[in-house]
Amino acid sequence: MNAYWPKYKPRIVWGFIGGLFHLFTVVPILVVTGGSGEGQAWVVFFLDFPLVMFLKVIPHGNTFLYGPVSSYIFFFSILGTFLYAIIGGGIGFFLEKIERQPRNARNQTKQ
Repeated sequence: MNAYWPKYKPRIVWGFIGGLFHLFTVVPILVVTGGSGEGQAWVVFFLDFPLVMFLKVIPHGNTFLYGPVSSYIFFFSILGTFLYAIIGGGIGFFLEKIERQPRNARNQTKQ
């Protein structure tokens, strides 16, 4: 192992968990349904809400959102997984900060 693993372990592990969560929940539904149907649309809307809102805001995002199915599947499969990996990394970052804070400092803030 190199020097990065011990230092960034929580970020890496939680980022990996976040990416796997998306990879095993949203991506199979998109692939199996072929990107069509109301069920997959609700799953994508709720679990990939920031990406849906991003497409609604940018110019020509609606044509991409309601356009070719293959690009729709590719966009939400790849960028959604990265989104969840980044969110997981953020969770790991904050857990890392809590863990590195001295115990007596944590106890003093509770009183």
